[in-house]
Amino acid sequence: MTEQSSQPQLLRALGLREGISIHMGVIIGSGIFIVPATIAGHLQAMGPIMLVWIVAGMLTLFGALTLAELSAVLPQAGGPYVYLRHSFGRIWGFLFSWNDYFINKAGSAAAIAVAFATYLGYFVPALTPEHALYRYEWSLFGHPVEVAFGWLQVVAMATIALVTFVNVRGVKFGGWVMNIFTTAKVLALVGLIAAVAFSGKGSTANFLPWWPDDWTSQTTAAFGLAMISALWAYDGWIDVTLTAGEFKNPHRNVPMSLLIGTAAVIILYLSANLAYAFAIPIQEMQGSPRIAADVARTVLGPVGASLIVIGIMCSTFGTTNGMLLSGPRSIYAAGADGAFSQAFGKVHPRYRSPYVAIISMGVWGGLLTLSGTYDQITSYVIFGSWAFYAMTALSVIVLRRKMPNAERPYKAWGYPYATLLFVGIATWFIYNTLVEDTRNAAIGIVLLLASLPFYFYWTRRTSKQQSA
Repeated sequence: MTEQSSQPQLLRALGLREGISIHMGVIIGSGIFIVPATIAGHLQAMGPIMLVWIVAGMLTLFGALTLAELSAVLPQAGGPYVYLRHSFGRIWGFLFSWNDYFINKAGSAAAIAVAFATYLGYFVPALTPEHALYRYEWSLFGHPVEVAFGWLQVVAMATIALVTFVNVRGVKFGGWVMNIFTTAKVLALVGLIAAVAFSGKGSTANFLPWWPDDWTSQTTAAFGLAMISALWAYDGWIDVTLTAGEFKNPHRNVPMSLLIGTAAVIILYLSANLAYAFAIPIQEMQGSPRIAADVARTVLGPVGASLIVIGIMCSTFGTTNGMLLSGPRSIYAAGADGAFSQAFGKVHPRYRSPYVAIISMGVWGGLLTLSGTYDQITSYVIFGSWAFYAMTALSVIVLRRKMPNAERPYKAWGYPYATLLFVGIATWFIYNTLVEDTRNAAIGIVLLLASLPFYFYWTRRTSKQQSA
């Protein structure tokens, strides 16, 4: 204990404003500016499209309500690692950290950095996948796999390198950057919605068809695939809990950040989808790589579209920063706990940041930018994450039994019904993804199982060190 206390510790420097900025800033990345076109391609009717965003939003809200209680009971760095460790055992906390760090956050950072470079391509035409300097494709189990390198990847890697530097410099600096870019992205999204509403160039006829003539099994499958894209746009709603160990008054500020931020994002997302469809018919939305820019060009012309693209670039940059701010805390918690290499549990003596975990994520995220297109990367991210989100929600029920006397400044609304509904829908989503997107789900499972040898090695090594 003396040796532990003599080591540099994380700094509690974040308040409610930074918490809301981190929560909204990580969620609102590139998704809402890009994936509505993908969803329109799956469903092709406005009613199911809005239903996807509502269901995904309510699922996120129920999850946030559950996490609010957990974060108030155990306000420590690592978030779900801590909750799963106390509920189901250290191995489950470790599996979450591995998936969250190496697959989810690194994959998300890569995907969003690629999206940043893609929108920069609005001004620099060379930044497109078609201008790759090197491309290699092969077939894996009958499915195409691509590795590409070009100026698009160079810019994405440089973006990740910059935000890695920012967050090594400390959570206070990283939180300050999040405040700036979250404000910029919210203003950009609100400005685009307002421009559509008052331009007079949209039409309610674009909302048609509102509902498909028949709801078939194919429609249900398409709804499930569309949910992947919508949940990707909402993903990041757990991230503020990863930084709970660096909040002032975490019992209050972390739950409030979850609740206020999630509600605000749902309202913005529903409004944005209505605005997009009001400006551009659903049939024309399908396949657009920059749907928000297309909408801005329609209602504001080239100059207005350029301003919106700059706002979107602020959004994607800010979210990439958020990934490197929150993501390393999950593997930091595992390293500090001895479930992974203790180097990942080190804190910088000057900046008080988990610098080894941050730098490692920056390097790995940069390499992942080579792995293919935006949609390809996001498909690897979603499946594994939601299995752990469901388990984390169940932790509320388990910990109420295991820790009945623990102080609970906030209790989950609608307990246990909202929690069980969240788990039920998440389970359906996981099953549907496994059936309809089997290859990417299988890749996620294999990447997860690959972590077990590391866990057993490091826990055994830690036990020997402690017993020596």
